[in-house]
Amino acid sequence: MEADASTRSYYRGLWNGGEALLADFGDDCDGLERFLHVGKLFASNGLRVPEVYAEEPDNNQIILEWVDAPRLSTRFWREEFEDSLLDAAETVSSITEWGTGPDLLALDESRLRFELDFFLLHFVERFMNEGVTAGLKEATANLATHVAAFPAKLAHRDFHSDNVLLGRGGEIVLLDFQDALTAPRCYDAASLAVDCYRRQDRSIATRFCKKWVVRTGIGEKEFNLTALQRALKALGTFGYQVTARKAVRYLSYIAPTAKSALALLDVAPWLADLRVVLDNASRLA
Repeated sequence: MEADASTRSYYRGLWNGGEALLADFGDDCDGLERFLHVGKLFASNGLRVPEVYAEEPDNNQIILEWVDAPRLSTRFWREEFEDSLLDAAETVSSITEWGTGPDLLALDESRLRFELDFFLLHFVERFMNEGVTAGLKEATANLATHVAAFPAKLAHRDFHSDNVLLGRGGEIVLLDFQDALTAPRCYDAASLAVDCYRRQDRSIATRFCKKWVVRTGIGEKEFNLTALQRALKALGTFGYQVTARKAVRYLSYIAPTAKSALALLDVAPWLADLRVVLDNASRLA
Protein backbone atom coordinates (compact mmCIF):
# COMPACT_ATOMS: atom_id res chain seq x y z
CA MET A 1 0.00 0.00 0.00
CA GLU A 2 1.11 3.58 -0.67
CA ALA A 3 2.92 5.30 2.22
CA ASP A 4 2.42 8.88 1.06
CA ALA A 5 5.56 11.00 1.61
CA SER A 6 7.16 8.71 4.18
CA THR A 7 9.66 5.89 3.71
CA ARG A 8 7.48 3.39 5.59
CA SER A 9 5.77 0.48 3.83
CA TYR A 10 2.30 -0.87 4.53
CA TYR A 11 0.76 -4.25 3.69
CA ARG A 12 -2.85 -5.25 4.14
CA GLY A 13 -3.47 -8.88 5.03
CA LEU A 14 -4.92 -11.31 7.56
CA TRP A 15 -4.08 -11.71 11.23
CA ASN A 16 -5.78 -14.22 13.52
CA GLY A 17 -8.63 -14.62 11.07
CA GLY A 18 -9.30 -10.92 10.50
CA GLU A 19 -7.97 -8.08 8.39
CA ALA A 20 -4.89 -6.25 9.66
CA LEU A 21 -2.21 -3.86 8.51
CA LEU A 22 1.52 -4.58 8.69
CA ALA A 23 3.56 -1.41 9.03
CA ASP A 24 7.25 -1.75 8.13
CA PHE A 25 9.32 1.17 9.46
CA GLY A 26 12.47 0.01 7.69
CA ASP A 27 15.53 1.58 9.31
CA ASP A 28 13.44 4.15 11.19
CA CYS A 29 13.66 2.69 14.68
CA ASP A 30 13.02 6.10 16.23
CA GLY A 31 9.86 6.50 14.15
CA LEU A 32 8.51 3.15 15.32
CA GLU A 33 9.29 3.96 18.95
CA ARG A 34 7.50 7.30 18.62
CA PHE A 35 4.50 5.75 16.88
CA LEU A 36 4.04 3.24 19.68
CA HIS A 37 4.57 5.81 22.42
CA VAL A 38 2.25 8.46 20.97
CA GLY A 39 -0.41 5.89 20.11
CA LYS A 40 -0.56 4.74 23.73
CA LEU A 41 -0.53 8.33 24.95
CA PHE A 42 -3.39 9.37 22.67
CA ALA A 43 -5.46 6.27 23.46
CA SER A 44 -5.06 6.78 27.21
CA ASN A 45 -6.49 10.27 26.76
CA GLY A 46 -9.59 9.04 24.96
CA LEU A 47 -8.48 9.54 21.35
CA ARG A 48 -9.26 6.77 18.87
CA VAL A 49 -6.19 5.34 17.13
CA PRO A 50 -5.63 1.95 15.44
CA GLU A 51 -4.95 -0.80 17.95
CA VAL A 52 -1.52 -2.46 17.89
CA TYR A 53 -1.97 -6.23 17.67
CA ALA A 54 1.67 -7.31 17.67
CA GLU A 55 5.18 -5.92 17.63
CA GLU A 56 8.10 -7.39 15.68
CA PRO A 57 11.07 -5.40 17.06
CA ASP A 58 13.71 -7.45 15.26
CA ASN A 59 12.16 -6.49 11.93
CA ASN A 60 11.07 -2.99 12.98
CA GLN A 61 7.50 -3.93 12.12
CA ILE A 62 4.14 -3.82 13.84
CA ILE A 63 0.76 -5.32 13.04
CA LEU A 64 -2.13 -2.91 13.40
CA GLU A 65 -5.88 -3.00 13.41
CA TRP A 66 -7.32 -2.52 9.94
CA VAL A 67 -9.92 0.22 10.39
CA ASP A 68 -12.49 -0.25 7.63
CA ALA A 69 -13.36 3.41 7.20
CA PRO A 70 -12.79 6.10 4.55
CA ARG A 71 -10.37 8.97 4.93
CA LEU A 72 -12.16 12.15 5.88
CA SER A 73 -10.55 13.87 2.88
CA THR A 74 -12.76 11.77 0.57
CA ARG A 75 -16.08 12.56 2.25
CA PHE A 76 -18.58 15.29 1.43
CA TRP A 77 -17.88 17.95 4.03
CA ARG A 78 -20.28 18.44 6.91
CA GLU A 79 -19.91 21.12 9.57
CA GLU A 80 -20.13 18.60 12.40
CA PHE A 81 -16.79 17.20 11.23
CA GLU A 82 -15.22 20.47 12.31
CA ASP A 83 -16.39 20.08 15.89
CA SER A 84 -15.10 16.50 16.10
CA LEU A 85 -11.73 17.52 14.71
CA LEU A 86 -11.43 20.49 17.05
CA ASP A 87 -12.41 18.25 19.98
CA ALA A 88 -9.46 16.03 19.07
CA ALA A 89 -7.11 18.99 18.62
CA GLU A 90 -8.17 20.37 21.99
CA THR A 91 -7.65 16.99 23.65
CA VAL A 92 -4.14 16.67 22.21
CA SER A 93 -3.22 20.18 23.31
CA SER A 94 -4.46 19.44 26.83
CA ILE A 95 -2.05 16.52 27.31
CA THR A 96 0.71 17.58 29.69
CA GLU A 97 2.26 14.25 30.69
CA TRP A 98 4.55 12.87 27.98
CA GLY A 99 5.73 9.95 30.10
CA THR A 100 8.87 7.89 29.66
CA GLY A 101 10.03 7.00 26.19
CA PRO A 102 11.50 8.94 23.28
CA ASP A 103 12.49 12.55 23.83
CA LEU A 104 9.69 15.08 23.48
CA LEU A 105 10.75 17.27 20.55
CA ALA A 106 9.74 20.88 19.99
CA LEU A 107 8.72 22.89 16.95
CA ASP A 108 10.75 25.86 18.14
CA GLU A 109 12.04 28.95 16.34
CA SER A 110 15.04 27.14 14.89
CA ARG A 111 12.82 24.45 13.37
CA LEU A 112 10.26 26.99 12.13
CA ARG A 113 13.05 28.93 10.41
CA PHE A 114 14.32 25.74 8.82
CA GLU A 115 10.85 24.98 7.45
CA LEU A 116 10.47 28.45 5.98
CA ASP A 117 13.96 28.33 4.45
CA PHE A 118 12.89 24.98 2.96
CA PHE A 119 9.82 26.73 1.51
CA LEU A 120 11.97 29.46 -0.06
CA LEU A 121 14.36 26.95 -1.60
CA HIS A 122 12.05 24.19 -2.78
CA PHE A 123 8.90 26.15 -3.57
CA VAL A 124 9.80 29.74 -4.42
CA GLU A 125 13.17 29.07 -6.06
CA ARG A 126 13.02 25.55 -7.47
CA PHE A 127 9.31 25.09 -8.16
CA MET A 128 8.20 28.63 -9.03
CA ASN A 129 11.61 29.57 -10.47
CA GLU A 130 11.67 32.90 -8.62
CA GLY A 131 14.60 34.58 -6.95
CA VAL A 132 14.87 34.70 -3.15
CA THR A 133 16.12 38.03 -1.88
CA ALA A 134 17.76 38.73 1.44
CA GLY A 135 14.71 40.80 2.33
CA LEU A 136 12.36 37.89 1.70
CA LYS A 137 14.53 35.56 3.75
CA GLU A 138 14.46 38.08 6.60
CA ALA A 139 10.69 38.42 6.28
CA THR A 140 10.06 34.67 6.60
CA ALA A 141 12.45 34.55 9.56
CA ASN A 142 10.31 37.28 11.13
CA LEU A 143 7.24 35.06 10.71
CA ALA A 144 9.08 32.21 12.44
CA THR A 145 9.96 34.52 15.34
CA HIS A 146 6.35 35.64 15.75
CA VAL A 147 4.93 32.11 15.68
CA ALA A 148 7.64 30.69 17.97
CA ALA A 149 6.74 33.30 20.59
CA PHE A 150 3.27 31.80 21.10
CA PRO A 151 2.86 29.41 24.06
CA ALA A 152 3.53 25.78 23.16
CA LYS A 153 1.30 22.74 23.65
CA LEU A 154 1.43 19.14 22.49
CA ALA A 155 0.42 18.81 18.82
CA HIS A 156 -0.30 15.93 16.46
CA ARG A 157 1.97 17.82 14.02
CA ASP A 158 0.33 16.70 10.75
CA PHE A 159 -3.34 17.08 11.52
CA HIS A 160 -5.42 17.17 8.35
CA SER A 161 -8.32 15.28 6.79
CA ASP A 162 -6.10 12.76 4.99
CA ASN A 163 -4.77 11.60 8.35
CA VAL A 164 -8.25 11.03 9.79
CA LEU A 165 -10.58 8.09 9.16
CA LEU A 166 -14.32 8.58 9.49
CA GLY A 167 -15.65 5.60 11.40
CA ARG A 168 -19.18 4.41 12.05
CA GLY A 169 -21.43 6.96 13.70
CA GLY A 170 -19.08 9.80 12.80
CA GLU A 171 -16.22 8.60 15.04
CA ILE A 172 -12.84 9.93 13.95
CA VAL A 173 -9.72 7.78 14.00
CA LEU A 174 -6.33 9.50 14.02
CA LEU A 175 -3.44 8.32 11.83
CA ASP A 176 0.20 9.30 11.23
CA PHE A 177 0.74 10.71 14.71
CA GLN A 178 4.34 9.57 15.30
CA ASP A 179 5.69 13.12 14.78
CA ALA A 180 3.78 14.55 17.76
CA LEU A 181 5.75 17.26 19.56
CA THR A 182 5.27 20.56 21.34
CA ALA A 183 4.30 23.34 18.95
CA PRO A 184 2.65 26.77 19.01
CA ARG A 185 -0.70 26.16 20.71
CA CYS A 186 -2.89 26.80 17.63
CA TYR A 187 -0.83 24.51 15.41
CA ASP A 188 -3.20 21.55 14.99
CA ALA A 189 -6.33 23.68 14.71
CA ALA A 190 -4.59 26.01 12.26
CA SER A 191 -3.47 23.01 10.20
CA LEU A 192 -7.14 22.10 9.73
CA ALA A 193 -7.87 25.59 8.43
CA VAL A 194 -5.30 25.25 5.61
CA ASP A 195 -5.99 21.58 4.86
CA CYS A 196 -5.21 21.08 1.17
CA TYR A 197 -6.28 17.45 0.92
CA ARG A 198 -9.88 18.42 0.28
CA ARG A 199 -11.32 21.30 -1.68
CA GLN A 200 -12.68 23.79 0.83
CA ASP A 201 -13.93 27.32 0.50
CA ARG A 202 -12.64 30.06 2.73
CA SER A 203 -15.74 29.93 4.94
CA ILE A 204 -14.62 26.55 6.35
CA ALA A 205 -11.21 27.93 7.32
CA THR A 206 -12.89 30.97 8.88
CA ARG A 207 -15.17 28.73 10.94
CA PHE A 208 -12.21 26.70 12.21
CA CYS A 209 -10.59 29.94 13.36
CA LYS A 210 -13.71 31.38 15.01
CA LYS A 211 -14.60 28.11 16.74
CA TRP A 212 -11.06 27.77 18.11
CA VAL A 213 -11.14 31.34 19.38
CA VAL A 214 -14.44 30.67 21.18
CA ARG A 215 -13.11 27.41 22.66
CA THR A 216 -9.77 28.77 23.85
CA GLY A 217 -9.99 32.56 24.06
CA ILE A 218 -6.91 32.82 21.85
CA GLY A 219 -6.93 35.72 19.40
CA GLU A 220 -7.54 35.37 15.66
CA LYS A 221 -4.19 36.96 14.81
CA GLU A 222 -2.27 34.23 16.64
CA PHE A 223 -4.34 31.56 14.92
CA ASN A 224 -3.89 33.09 11.46
CA LEU A 225 -0.14 33.67 11.79
CA THR A 226 0.24 30.02 12.77
CA ALA A 227 -1.97 28.94 9.86
CA LEU A 228 0.13 31.03 7.45
CA GLN A 229 3.35 29.41 8.62
CA ARG A 230 1.71 25.98 8.28
CA ALA A 231 0.57 26.73 4.71
CA LEU A 232 4.02 27.93 3.66
CA LYS A 233 5.60 24.87 5.26
CA ALA A 234 3.23 22.65 3.28
CA LEU A 235 4.10 24.44 0.03
CA GLY A 236 7.76 23.78 0.72
CA THR A 237 7.02 20.08 1.15
CA PHE A 238 4.96 19.94 -2.05
CA GLY A 239 7.61 21.81 -4.01
CA TYR A 240 10.24 19.34 -2.83
CA GLN A 241 8.08 16.33 -3.64
CA VAL A 242 7.48 17.57 -7.19
CA THR A 243 10.95 18.86 -8.07
CA ALA A 244 13.23 16.50 -6.14
CA ARG A 245 11.21 13.29 -5.95
CA LYS A 246 9.18 13.73 -9.15
CA ALA A 247 5.98 12.93 -7.24
CA VAL A 248 3.65 14.81 -9.56
CA ARG A 249 0.49 14.01 -7.62
CA TYR A 250 1.48 16.76 -5.18
CA LEU A 251 0.88 19.29 -7.94
CA SER A 252 -2.84 19.17 -7.23
CA TYR A 253 -2.30 20.36 -3.65
CA ILE A 254 -0.29 23.46 -4.54
CA ALA A 255 -3.02 25.78 -5.84
CA PRO A 256 -5.43 25.34 -2.89
CA THR A 257 -2.60 25.73 -0.37
CA ALA A 258 -1.34 28.87 -2.13
CA LYS A 259 -4.91 30.26 -2.01
CA SER A 260 -5.03 29.60 1.73
CA ALA A 261 -1.71 31.37 2.23
CA LEU A 262 -2.83 34.32 0.09
CA ALA A 263 -5.98 34.74 2.17
CA LEU A 264 -3.85 34.94 5.32
CA LEU A 265 -1.11 37.22 4.01
CA ASP A 266 -2.61 40.43 5.35
CA VAL A 267 -1.92 39.24 8.90
CA ALA A 268 1.82 39.44 8.12
CA PRO A 269 2.27 42.65 6.04
CA TRP A 270 6.05 42.24 6.09
CA LEU A 271 5.55 39.26 3.75
CA ALA A 272 3.92 41.34 0.99
CA ASP A 273 6.69 40.34 -1.43
CA LEU A 274 5.23 36.84 -1.45
CA ARG A 275 1.90 37.98 -2.86
CA VAL A 276 2.81 37.71 -6.54
CA VAL A 277 4.38 34.26 -6.28
CA LEU A 278 1.49 32.92 -4.21
CA ASP A 279 -1.04 34.46 -6.59
CA ASN A 280 0.68 32.79 -9.54
CA ALA A 281 0.79 29.46 -7.71
CA SER A 282 -2.91 29.72 -6.81
CA ARG A 283 -3.76 29.82 -10.54
CA LEU A 284 -2.02 26.55 -11.39
CA ALA A 285 -4.35 23.96 -12.90
